[in-house]
Amino acid sequence: MAVTYRQTVEVAAPAEAVARVLLDVADWPTWNASVAWVDRPGTGPLASAETVRLKQHRLPANTWTVTDLDATGFTWTATSAGVHSTGDHRVRPVGADRAEVTLTLTLDGPLARLTTFLGARLIRRYLGMEADGLRRRVEHSDPDPAAPAVSDSYDGRR
Repeated sequence: MAVTYRQTVEVAAPAEAVARVLLDVADWPTWNASVAWVDRPGTGPLASAETVRLKQHRLPANTWTVTDLDATGFTWTATSAGVHSTGDHRVRPVGADRAEVTLTLTLDGPLARLTTFLGARLIRRYLGMEADGLRRRVEHSDPDPAAPAVSDSYDGRR
């Protein structure tokens, strides 16, 4: 039985600007505090079927394969000891110069329930760090200092 975690955050920036930062996975360690390093052999824009090795603090490194990609975000998957993980990263416009980001992590496989039992708190924390880091990165690089305040929406439902 699959377990899904979801984090949503509103960002005071155009959806295209947010997606540009989100799709640049090689740069994630500079704004996503949960990511120790990224090894992306490819250059240029992220590509479908591309593999990226990513290491998060307190977790083993994992190889992610991009399975779906468009201008609004991407989905990638990874498999490790009894758990198949699917990470979805989506951006949608919600108004003039505002976007909503939804980050979803789904764990499936024979050890998914045990993994979530032991790691739910860390999973929620890392999704929150990714959402907040992305929001901060995009908003701080926004040339308009008069941009409206942001409103975070925490959705830690399973």
